Amino acid sequence: MKKTILLVDDNWYVLQGLLISLRMCAKNCVILLAGHGKEALDIVNSVPVDFILTDLSMPVMDGFELLGYLRKNHPHIPAIAMTSGLTPESREKLHALGVARCVEKPFNFEVMAHTISDEFEALLREGHA
Repeated sequence: MKKTILLVDDNWYVLQGLLISLRMCAKNCVILLAGHGKEALDIVNSVPVDFILTDLSMPVMDGFELLGYLRKNHPHIPAIAMTSGLTPESREKLHALGVARCVEKPFNFEVMAHTISDEFEALLREGHA
């Protein structure tokens, strides 16, 4: 059974770069895209999602709101956050939301795709995804 990864970012170029890179290293996964947190919630509430990578700063619903909703309603879905401005306060908020990893932008798409793939594989081995 294929696993589903949801990528959430309001920057179309980031989504496309991640999508192209992930297709090369996560071949047995379905990859879904959302432009903001509300769109991500619509997806999560309609199809099973196994893993989420979300930006923190987005219009409509930011990544913190999305992660808070997920923590309450879908605590089994692991997530990685990404942002261009990680502060001690945002790191603390992420920790409280159960997000163990935050990647700072800008990043190399290929390296990021391998990071996501490695994290996802580790979660599968641990039985979290």
